[in-house]
Amino acid sequence: MKLFNLKMAESGSIAEHLNKFNTLTSQLESVEINFGDEIRALALLSSLLEAWDGLVMAVSNSCGTRALKFDDAVGVLLSEEARRKSSGSAETSGSALSVDRRGRSINREKKKKWQVQIHIRENSKSRGVR
Repeated sequence: MKLFNLKMAESGSIAEHLNKFNTLTSQLESVEINFGDEIRALALLSSLLEAWDGLVMAVSNSCGTRALKFDDAVGVLLSEEARRKSSGSAETSGSALSVDRRGRSINREKKKKWQVQIHIRENSKSRGVR
């Protein structure tokens, strides 16, 4: 139950999460419950946060007809985490929405400004003023 209910901590790293995941699978293996490589990879990918959904889909779809390998999934996850840390980007859904919302308000302000300018020009023309 613990393995399939495992979810990555919001502020945790992939390495920390991977350690928890491996501890649980090792405990199961000690009582002769073994999972195939692909099942382990899929269980790991499904335990990640929503911020990782894009990468999870890419990894899942990249295999084509061959089986997904646990070590390949781990490698991609660790590489992506390193890339995110080095770029300094906050790749959480909250940050993305915040940036998106700010962009929209700027566009709305510009649109209002343009509408006011057009309205002033139209009024000037109707009065015969240029």
